[in-house]
Amino acid sequence: MPRMRAVQQGMGMSAILFVLVVVIFAMTLLFKLGPSYMSFLTLKSIMNSIAESSEPVLGGKPAVMKLIEGQMMVNDVRSVDSKAFSVKKSGENMLDVTVDYEQRMHIFANVDAVLTFKHTVVVKGR
Repeated sequence: MPRMRAVQQGMGMSAILFVLVVVIFAMTLLFKLGPSYMSFLTLKSIMNSIAESSEPVLGGKPAVMKLIEGQMMVNDVRSVDSKAFSVKKSGENMLDVTVDYEQRMHIFANVDAVLTFKHTVVVKGR
Protein backbone atom coordinates (compact mmCIF):
# COMPACT_ATOMS: atom_id res chain seq x y z
CA MET A 1 0.00 0.00 0.00
CA PRO A 2 1.55 3.32 -1.05
CA ARG A 3 2.08 5.99 1.57
CA MET A 4 0.16 9.27 1.17
CA ARG A 5 2.03 12.53 1.48
CA ALA A 6 1.12 14.85 4.32
CA VAL A 7 -0.71 17.87 2.96
CA GLN A 8 -0.34 21.26 4.63
CA GLN A 9 -3.63 22.69 5.81
CA GLY A 10 -4.39 26.24 6.92
CA MET A 11 -2.49 29.48 6.54
CA GLY A 12 1.19 29.94 7.15
CA MET A 13 2.63 32.55 9.49
CA SER A 14 3.35 35.02 6.66
CA ALA A 15 -0.26 34.83 5.43
CA ILE A 16 -1.58 35.40 8.95
CA LEU A 17 0.67 38.46 9.35
CA PHE A 18 -0.44 39.84 5.96
CA VAL A 19 -4.13 39.47 6.86
CA LEU A 20 -3.47 41.06 10.25
CA VAL A 21 -1.72 44.08 8.66
CA VAL A 22 -4.58 44.56 6.17
CA VAL A 23 -7.21 44.37 8.93
CA ILE A 24 -5.31 46.83 11.15
CA PHE A 25 -4.90 49.26 8.21
CA ALA A 26 -8.61 49.05 7.37
CA MET A 27 -9.61 49.63 11.00
CA THR A 28 -7.25 52.62 11.23
CA LEU A 29 -8.87 54.17 8.15
CA LEU A 30 -12.34 53.45 9.52
CA PHE A 31 -11.63 55.10 12.87
CA LYS A 32 -9.84 58.10 11.36
CA LEU A 33 -12.14 58.82 8.39
CA GLY A 34 -15.46 57.50 9.68
CA PRO A 35 -16.44 60.53 11.79
CA SER A 36 -15.93 62.88 8.83
CA TYR A 37 -18.22 60.79 6.64
CA MET A 38 -20.82 60.54 9.41
CA SER A 39 -20.81 64.34 9.82
CA PHE A 40 -21.30 64.77 6.07
CA LEU A 41 -24.16 62.26 6.00
CA THR A 42 -25.83 64.12 8.88
CA LEU A 43 -25.32 67.45 7.10
CA LYS A 44 -26.74 65.98 3.88
CA SER A 45 -29.78 64.75 5.80
CA ILE A 46 -30.29 68.22 7.33
CA MET A 47 -30.14 69.88 3.92
CA ASN A 48 -32.49 67.32 2.35
CA SER A 49 -35.04 67.75 5.15
CA ILE A 50 -35.06 71.53 4.67
CA ALA A 51 -35.42 71.11 0.89
CA GLU A 52 -38.26 68.59 1.25
CA SER A 53 -40.20 70.77 3.68
CA SER A 54 -43.66 71.64 2.41
CA GLU A 55 -43.46 75.18 3.79
CA PRO A 56 -41.31 77.74 1.97
CA VAL A 57 -38.47 79.39 3.85
CA LEU A 58 -39.28 83.04 4.47
CA GLY A 59 -36.37 85.47 4.57
CA GLY A 60 -33.98 84.29 1.87
CA LYS A 61 -30.36 83.40 2.53
CA PRO A 62 -30.23 84.46 6.22
CA ALA A 63 -33.29 82.36 7.07
CA VAL A 64 -31.94 79.29 5.26
CA MET A 65 -28.57 79.60 6.98
CA LYS A 66 -30.26 80.05 10.37
CA LEU A 67 -32.25 76.84 9.81
CA ILE A 68 -29.16 74.90 8.76
CA GLU A 69 -27.00 76.22 11.59
CA GLY A 70 -29.73 75.43 14.13
CA GLN A 71 -30.01 71.85 12.88
CA MET A 72 -26.22 71.52 12.85
CA MET A 73 -26.11 72.58 16.50
CA VAL A 74 -28.84 70.10 17.46
CA ASN A 75 -27.10 67.25 15.60
CA ASP A 76 -23.63 68.23 16.92
CA VAL A 77 -22.02 68.79 13.52
CA ARG A 78 -18.96 70.89 14.38
CA SER A 79 -16.58 70.01 11.57
CA VAL A 80 -18.22 72.30 8.99
CA ASP A 81 -18.04 76.08 9.09
CA SER A 82 -20.89 78.25 7.82
CA LYS A 83 -18.44 79.66 5.23
CA ALA A 84 -18.67 76.31 3.40
CA PHE A 85 -22.27 77.07 2.40
CA SER A 86 -23.41 79.11 -0.55
CA VAL A 87 -27.00 80.16 -1.18
CA LYS A 88 -27.95 81.45 -4.62
CA LYS A 89 -31.23 82.34 -6.22
CA SER A 90 -32.03 79.80 -8.94
CA GLY A 91 -35.43 80.92 -10.11
CA GLU A 92 -38.58 82.50 -8.88
CA ASN A 93 -38.94 81.57 -5.20
CA MET A 94 -36.17 78.93 -5.42
CA LEU A 95 -32.75 78.90 -3.75
CA ASP A 96 -29.80 76.63 -4.49
CA VAL A 97 -28.08 75.70 -1.23
CA THR A 98 -24.64 74.14 -1.68
CA VAL A 99 -22.13 72.91 0.84
CA ASP A 100 -18.62 72.41 -0.54
CA TYR A 101 -15.68 71.75 1.76
CA GLU A 102 -12.66 69.57 2.30
CA GLN A 103 -11.08 68.09 5.38
CA ARG A 104 -7.45 67.12 5.77
CA MET A 105 -6.80 64.26 8.12
CA HIS A 106 -3.53 62.83 9.42
CA ILE A 107 -3.54 59.02 9.12
CA PHE A 108 -0.08 57.93 10.33
CA ALA A 109 3.60 58.83 9.86
CA ASN A 110 3.67 61.12 6.79
CA VAL A 111 0.41 59.85 5.29
CA ASP A 112 -2.50 62.29 5.18
CA ALA A 113 -5.95 62.05 3.59
CA VAL A 114 -7.91 64.82 1.91
CA LEU A 115 -11.66 64.31 1.93
CA THR A 116 -13.81 66.50 -0.31
CA PHE A 117 -17.54 66.81 0.20
CA LYS A 118 -20.18 68.58 -1.91
CA HIS A 119 -23.97 68.49 -1.85
CA THR A 120 -26.60 70.77 -3.40
CA VAL A 121 -30.33 71.05 -2.73
CA VAL A 122 -33.06 73.34 -4.03
CA VAL A 123 -35.09 75.06 -1.31
CA LYS A 124 -38.44 76.73 -1.76
CA GLY A 125 -38.29 80.31 -0.56
CA ARG A 126 -39.96 83.69 -0.85
